[in-house]
Amino acid sequence: MSDPYLGQSVTHDLHDTLPIWRELIFKRLFGLLAILCVPVYITSVYLCIKMGLVTMAVFDTLAYLILLYIIMARRLKETARYCIGCLMFFAIGVAFLITIGPTGAGFFWLFIFPPLTSILIGKKASLYAQLLNATALITIGLAYDKQWFQWPETQGYNSFIWFVVAINFIVTNAMVTQSAAFLLGKLTQSLRSTIASRRATVMGLAKLAEYRDNETGAHLIRMQHYAKMLATQRQTDTDAPTELTDDFIQEITLSSILHDIGKVGIADAILLKPGRLTQEEFEQIKAHPVIGAQVLASLLSYAPECPYIKMGRDIAGGHHEWWDGSGYPAGLKGEAIPLSARIVALVDVYDALTSPRCYKRPFSHQEALEIIERDKGTHFDPKLVESFITINHRFELLSHASLNEKPSEQPARDEPVQLIESELETS
Repeated sequence: MSDPYLGQSVTHDLHDTLPIWRELIFKRLFGLLAILCVPVYITSVYLCIKMGLVTMAVFDTLAYLILLYIIMARRLKETARYCIGCLMFFAIGVAFLITIGPTGAGFFWLFIFPPLTSILIGKKASLYAQLLNATALITIGLAYDKQWFQWPETQGYNSFIWFVVAINFIVTNAMVTQSAAFLLGKLTQSLRSTIASRRATVMGLAKLAEYRDNETGAHLIRMQHYAKMLATQRQTDTDAPTELTDDFIQEITLSSILHDIGKVGIADAILLKPGRLTQEEFEQIKAHPVIGAQVLASLLSYAPECPYIKMGRDIAGGHHEWWDGSGYPAGLKGEAIPLSARIVALVDVYDALTSPRCYKRPFSHQEALEIIERDKGTHFDPKLVESFITINHRFELLSHASLNEKPSEQPARDEPVQLIESELETS
């Protein structure tokens, strides 16, 4: 989705559509492998030691430790996790072939390597995996022919048989891998189309509320950028919430624009009123989080597993809750407020403060920063405020670029305190 105001784009490419099921496949496959390999590891090490293959016993131990590491390491990037996992299959296969020969499980591990690479990393990577397999098999065959190592006695076995087996292995493996890559491509196209439809639905809902609220398209773009920036920064903290994954960031980048969808249920006379609201009018506009959450909850009955709608419901219903419990509509407190709603609460207030309104000039970035700092631990999640402060200069740059301002054109700091408070309550 191009951003004409910022010269950047909030991208949703193919890589955004695949991580969820790739991660699921990885966790199930390697998690099951870790469990099943416990007896395999014990017996393998025992037999290796009995046969005097101490090096192989050490290798098995390292391989199992690496398996546990890639499953449990929280900070390891997904691409690195998948690459290590796939290469582990290759390394185990080569080690078995060199140590035990063709009678061991080496061919099995090598056979799995390219298809698994195709599924977890991609078609191009699977071609490299096949090339790596072929190179390893040819090298092992040449080394065996030159008697650089010895295998346990296999009656009638020779180098010619090895190369016949290797060629058949390479051809069969290529057929399986290419078939898997083709089916994966078809699945990817279908998945991309499905997610594009979901995103179009989310954007359509957001624009519906936007048009009634007399906002510009830049508001939705800014909300996406701000939410993504803040979530990404919070993810780098050592105490980052476990739910703050790369998938979470992708979802909040889109779902953040659904925060005010409930305003479709507010009367124009109140929603478009130029100036401060009366107490009665304010009570009516406070209903928009409930309306938004109900609308999105009703959509979930048609798409119960849609992560964007689920997160949008949480954001719409919770972005006016305050950290200290004094917000609305449910008076939620602290971490009882969904993380997505806490993130959007902060960036929505920042955007409301720094954007022009018919009844006020935009506040300066510095003034908005001071207000957010002031409300740390009352209105806003303290950890998110710290993350915001760390990258506040990036918010300033995006705000100026979107609103076509220059840093030297900061508005005067003479706005009434009541207007500031109004922005915090109704933004």
